Amino acid sequence: MNTFGNIYRLTSFGESHGSAMGGVIDGIPAGTIFNMQALREEVARRRPGQSALVSARSEADEVRFLSGLMAYDEGSGEMSPFDDSVPVAVALGTPVGFMIENTDARGKDYDALRHVYRPSHADYAWDARYGIRDWRGGGRSSGRETVSRVVAGAFARQILSAHGISIVSCIRSLGGVANPGEEEVRRIINDARSSSDSVGGIVGCTVSGMPAGIGEPVFGKLQQMLAGAILSIGGVKGFEYGMGFAGTSMRGSEAVDEFAAGAAGGVRTASNHSGGIQGGISNGMDIVFHAAVKPTPTIARQLRTVDDTGKEMTLKAAGRHDPSIVIRIRPVIEAMAAMVVLDAILMRSVDLSVLSS
Repeated sequence: MNTFGNIYRLTSFGESHGSAMGGVIDGIPAGTIFNMQALREEVARRRPGQSALVSARSEADEVRFLSGLMAYDEGSGEMSPFDDSVPVAVALGTPVGFMIENTDARGKDYDALRHVYRPSHADYAWDARYGIRDWRGGGRSSGRETVSRVVAGAFARQILSAHGISIVSCIRSLGGVANPGEEEVRRIINDARSSSDSVGGIVGCTVSGMPAGIGEPVFGKLQQMLAGAILSIGGVKGFEYGMGFAGTSMRGSEAVDEFAAGAAGGVRTASNHSGGIQGGISNGMDIVFHAAVKPTPTIARQLRTVDDTGKEMTLKAAGRHDPSIVIRIRPVIEAMAAMVVLDAILMRSVDLSVLSS
């Protein structure tokens, strides 16, 4: 399945070392105004080649928009034909098509892996499922696929931001070190790289400004939608929200969220062990969740594997890989959260009126 969402939907396409990545976004409300420079900056956050801490693959990740937008003059309110240099655009309410060229693809670097399964990658599972696969960096199972998610998430974030909803992530742990600072992150990743290894971690994410009453009560619970979205990201191995697994060691008296009077006659909770969701529906508190991210499986060490005939062999990976995907996965996690939240809001009220009620 290559389509995500119910009302706000992304259908993505492209392979890691093909000519381009891209997608089609449906469900953007007509007349929505977008800051295109801010959108491009959001996409650039996950771009490879930005520092020594990430993959050396040098992709500009410049998005070319093909449909669904027109240039917009905020002073006069006039529209004009869209091109990729315009600072402000307005959505027509029709599908927004886009593409990102792969300018630094090196498919030939993977020729030696044409018949070899990389350990802990999707190579074998993909072959077992389809009987055919793109061996060039994993093809569609590559993390390169997530650039399309970030584009769609960037549109969703601007829509949500206009209604006071923000999404922020942070590194909760890296390589077993809790809440590392910037210098500690650098040290941990450089240590892993120098020993031909990799590290994983935990990314925390908070959705603030969420109104109460969003989400479905039985199937389609808000936490269910978030979990499905976050677990669809390659490299994510676990999801929890609110108190999560830590709550299993609490007593009910410790874990309960007591209610209190909020501002302007509203309701709030004295604590937030529920993570902003109760009964599958938002309760107006911050939505808080965590994602467990595995160590990058491509490491420059001899590993045992087999080829597609079942012959045992050893493999030592070469190429341009992240010693940790924790840094570059953060904007992807935020993008998926943004798409889920907007989709859930639109499922309640397709004209976003719920946010002003």
